[in-house]
Amino acid sequence: MCQKFSDHRMKRRQQIKMFWRRLHGEDNKLKLLMFDVDDEDFVENLNDCLEAFQCNIHPILIPSGSSGSYFVRNLQGRHIGVFKPKDEEPFAENNPKWPKFLQRFLCFCCYGRSCLIPLNGYLSEVAASLVDERFQLYIVPKTRIVKMASPAFFYPRRCCSKSEVFPKIGSYQLFVHGYKPAYDVVPGWEFIGTNDPLTSLERKRFLVLFQKMCVLDYVIRNTDRTMDNWLIRYIPDETLDIAAIDHGLAFPVKHPETATVLRPFVYGWANMDSTREPWDEQLRDRLLSLLTPMFVHRLCTEIKKLFMIDTTNNRFLINNQLKVFRGQLWNLRLALLENESPLKMIQRPLLVVTKRYRKYPTSDIWEECFKAKTPDYSGRRCC
Repeated sequence: MCQKFSDHRMKRRQQIKMFWRRLHGEDNKLKLLMFDVDDEDFVENLNDCLEAFQCNIHPILIPSGSSGSYFVRNLQGRHIGVFKPKDEEPFAENNPKWPKFLQRFLCFCCYGRSCLIPLNGYLSEVAASLVDERFQLYIVPKTRIVKMASPAFFYPRRCCSKSEVFPKIGSYQLFVHGYKPAYDVVPGWEFIGTNDPLTSLERKRFLVLFQKMCVLDYVIRNTDRTMDNWLIRYIPDETLDIAAIDHGLAFPVKHPETATVLRPFVYGWANMDSTREPWDEQLRDRLLSLLTPMFVHRLCTEIKKLFMIDTTNNRFLINNQLKVFRGQLWNLRLALLENESPLKMIQRPLLVVTKRYRKYPTSDIWEECFKAKTPDYSGRRCC
């Protein structure tokens, strides 16, 4: 019985390999962080996606949002993933949502975000998942780079001919069930006292999960965290979980505060009472044990390899992304050492950090491995 189950699983994994190899061809760069065949839940999800495609059950466009994002379904029509093609991002030419099309021509002065690399949202989504896993936060649904082809996607139509269906590269995130947007749940939790709807254990768990999200948003400098793109699953006395989604507008090349005067892109959770709470001790100790120069070096190397998958990306801009990223890590470490609250952490002076070493860090002392300086504010625009 066990042998039969093992053979069946191996056969399904081989199907996934063959299918995605047909889509990706021999693109060695893409194989780097596409997905791991030993990643059981992701491989199973892709297999369900493949079976649905073969039965003409195609993705459906998500009506909300500013980009072409799609719910991917299985044979039963159940949502199993979210695919975001690169060429349908908010400011891409094939974006099917008309508000961004109008903004592109009628309000070009506020078009896009000057602190972000255009058309890098799909890489930012995957990089956020990577950071989440390396920091052992596990609040971001697993996200990888894939290519998909479906007539449900938006393709440019040529004159007097049908649009050609071809594989699109983008981010693919596992769908999470049973969650609600934070704005539907959190307002009733902000009143701590005799009418607190959460038990003491639930309150503690929520605080830990919330602080994990604060860490994630801060280090990747998320410019688009609102109360509708972090989700909560809550069953009284049974389950409490947080899922952080929509990280396509993170990893800026410079701090948003140094790029614009009128659009600071504050964190959506910054005004919550929970930001004033001290760090959970276990979370604080674990993060401090991770934040070594070698950990930062390896993580930055992985992120750089990921962003270099897109051959149109500029190496200089990617290095600027890493300078901002290291600056956020520098401040996170100091905030944890001084036991500052998340609120005080986001109020720390902005920094950009460069490395002092050539190949690998030669010390565990941050100041010997990295050089921190304040960013340049001289190039700020109105929006």
